Amino acid sequence: MQSIIRLKDIKIPEKELYELFKTATILDHLLSSHCGLPKGVNYMLIGDPVAGKTTVALDMVANIIRNHPRIKVLFISAEMNEIDLSIYLERFSKFGNIPTLFVKSDITQNTHYHKYIQSILDEGWDIVLIDSFLELQGIIKEEESITNKTAESWLLTLIKKHNIGKNKTEKNISFITIQQVTKSGAFVGSNRLKHMITAMMELRLTNTKNPFSDRYIIFSKHRRGVVGQKLYYDLSCEENIWYDEERYHKGIEINQMNKEAKKQNFEMFKNFSNLFKS
Repeated sequence: MQSIIRLKDIKIPEKELYELFKTATILDHLLSSHCGLPKGVNYMLIGDPVAGKTTVALDMVANIIRNHPRIKVLFISAEMNEIDLSIYLERFSKFGNIPTLFVKSDITQNTHYHKYIQSILDEGWDIVLIDSFLELQGIIKEEESITNKTAESWLLTLIKKHNIGKNKTEKNISFITIQQVTKSGAFVGSNRLKHMITAMMELRLTNTKNPFSDRYIIFSKHRRGVVGQKLYYDLSCEENIWYDEERYHKGIEINQMNKEAKKQNFEMFKNFSNLFKS
């Protein structure tokens, strides 16, 4: 059992607490209020079909590696195989620099990926990208003959353990987990999973019935940054995803003007109400 402790007595080195992993793109402004991906967090990425969840996640991680060449990054791919991902390299050669562990379900072999992943993570990593949480959960469920709930609990316990640096190198691992959604685009998972994540990063289409409509990133939950701010992006470019910085900044200006207008309306209403009190 964990003992009771005051927050001010928690020993966290200030330097490490504020160290961020930067993509060197406008996306950093969404990842946290301090610009960049923080240490020891759990960011879940969901989105509409064809929104490019895997592409955006790999692009983000590849950019971080480019800006922080000494960090350790791991991509756990439980959905795509080697051939699937090799096709990505035709357009995004930088993805080839991401260390990848392919997790394959094989009923003909007595595999135990849960134990293997435990040993791999214990080496200590800075960032771990998982695609997808649900698929990895399903593989563990089948291999260990356990329930979905137990498999999810195992994964969450493993993630929390490494968030706080319980590995050989005492690294506070940041996890980016891609999660599947329902046909309506809703998050798939338990309330425990939903509450445990640091941030929910959503990739949406402006028109879900039109796969060619504009795509944007928005955070619906964010303990380290802002929610509701849209960042539009384009997947058609080669090597790097294009982010619409001008549209992003205009969106911030509009939101600020709306806040000011609401504030003024509230003050006017309050002053008007005071006329009848005097």
